[in-house]
Amino acid sequence: MSKSVISLSVLALAVTVAWDATAGPPDWSKVPDKQVPIFYPGQASYEWAMTKADHSASNQVIEKGRGCVYCHDEDATDIGKKVVAGKPVGNRKKPLEPTPPAGKPGFIPVSVQAAHDGEKLYLRFEWEDTKDSGGKKLDPKNEEKVTVLLDAGGVDGAKLNGCWSTCHGDLRTMPDASDAAKKHPKAKALGWDEGVTKYVKESRTAISMTDSPRGGWDKLKPDAEIEAALKAGQYYDLIQFRSGKGEKPVDGYVLETRHMEGGKSLTKAEGKMEDGKWVVVFERTLAANGTGKHKIEAGKVYNMGFAIHDDYAAARSHHVSLGYTLGLDNPKADFNAVKQ
Repeated sequence: MSKSVISLSVLALAVTVAWDATAGPPDWSKVPDKQVPIFYPGQASYEWAMTKADHSASNQVIEKGRGCVYCHDEDATDIGKKVVAGKPVGNRKKPLEPTPPAGKPGFIPVSVQAAHDGEKLYLRFEWEDTKDSGGKKLDPKNEEKVTVLLDAGGVDGAKLNGCWSTCHGDLRTMPDASDAAKKHPKAKALGWDEGVTKYVKESRTAISMTDSPRGGWDKLKPDAEIEAALKAGQYYDLIQFRSGKGEKPVDGYVLETRHMEGGKSLTKAEGKMEDGKWVVVFERTLAANGTGKHKIEAGKVYNMGFAIHDDYAAARSHHVSLGYTLGLDNPKADFNAVKQ
């Protein structure tokens, strides 16, 4: 074979490889979807969910090792309705939402699809626009935000309660929020200008489950231990879409606080309204690029939860999913990312 023919063959192979690597999003019409009801949780914290006196189903989680979805996959819609109506949920008579937001739906049905091409993971979310409720625009810049949290097995409890492992009773807008957090020596570095954000217990020396104040915002482990937890994968990989003009997608993680930057795996996060429905698509590398990113590998199962801040919502005024699993070409995973 001549050198020119060999060169052309190599060039053709290179073009083919390059084309496959930049093939773009999959044909979503060929990707199975899973219908997931996300619901309004009010002030239901990790401590509330895992305490028998508050949450009767916690014994299923604590004693039998069953995830929240085991009991609530079907009645999450009813829970959301009660919360937005200011009605009690669980064992206590006190409502989980002391200030029910006007016009807020109790739940939102969401269609979730996942796919991959060997280089990137694609996640697609679709739901009907809930219209303008007429309530206060807590985040006037962003009509919609979609957040996805992934755990690779390093966060205790993530397999059972999804992203509830990041939600504590002492976060900003929660019952035991403390203004003292804003004056903490590390407040600026931790992004606590408006109060404590999400964290996992692997970053704390203790978590108060029943005694008030609940949580452990002020019980930070030493920096060296938090760095060790980061290296050990004891965190949630976080990506977020924002609908506001000029607003950039977020590629971060949750450990001792919610880090809204540091990752370099998210290559695209786009969303738009189509025929009365919101459609949001994430595109991220399977490789772990940057800080706080999990490598997505075949043969492994990841714990996944997601939330939608609908209708200009902020902080806890969102709709959340229960805990699910994600896998590559794994029909046993709740969200099975099929290869295209």
